[in-house]
Amino acid sequence: MPHSMVWMNTDEIIQKVPCTCIDGRTPGLRYSVAGGSFGLILLTLSNIEQSLQRALSDEEVGVYLSLFAQEVGPVYLHTDQHAIDLIYARMGIAPDSKLRELTPAQQKSFIHFAVQPDFQGCGHVKLLMQHSTDYDIPQRLVKSALQAFFIGFFARENNIVFDILAGRHAEERVLLLDDQGNTETERQSALYLETPLDENRFFCHRPLKRALIARFLTVIETSGLPSLSALDTAQLAEQHDASAERTLGHLAPHLPIEYISA
Repeated sequence: MPHSMVWMNTDEIIQKVPCTCIDGRTPGLRYSVAGGSFGLILLTLSNIEQSLQRALSDEEVGVYLSLFAQEVGPVYLHTDQHAIDLIYARMGIAPDSKLRELTPAQQKSFIHFAVQPDFQGCGHVKLLMQHSTDYDIPQRLVKSALQAFFIGFFARENNIVFDILAGRHAEERVLLLDDQGNTETERQSALYLETPLDENRFFCHRPLKRALIARFLTVIETSGLPSLSALDTAQLAEQHDASAERTLGHLAPHLPIEYISA
């Protein structure tokens, strides 16, 4: 089956194009990993906590998220309209209310619900919270990161991207882009173009995931914050591959998986 690929400079992709979630409802030109860039940040912070042998504070988690947004690229998190409707109903506000127009008090109420497992529209993040032992990421850390994300979103910080996807899941297959041939990912990478005429697909882009992790680890180390060795890039990528496969096993256990190359 042919696939639409567009080649771009890797640095430009990472700095400007949000790393979206694998959700098949995501339109347009994209590269995707389970949980989006938000999911990669969670995995990195969980490993940092294990290295430090202590929990990161809410303030520290917020610093790492801001660092990613400022020095690496967009921090992307998605939900869906159904989850937003549930939160608005619990808040007692009109279903057509605009997120950007919520009052400070409403924003605080929204965050209270948006960090709870039952109100997650991202299947990967919801599973992280429901099965924290299986994913080896504490629910406490996920809630802290969600809180930091939404505080940044409502403060209109640059590169905090919250996407509300429409409709229900209707994926028909899983695409895994595992390699880019002889092309060096450090210089160029392929983006996947989902068109309205395509069947709905889950999509994972593993080469760009590795590049994104490597850049985040480098930025953390340069910042002076508690960090991991850049040598841990491959280890983190393997951990995330396993997490993504676990999530796909929950969300799409019977869908065919197609491994593609760019």
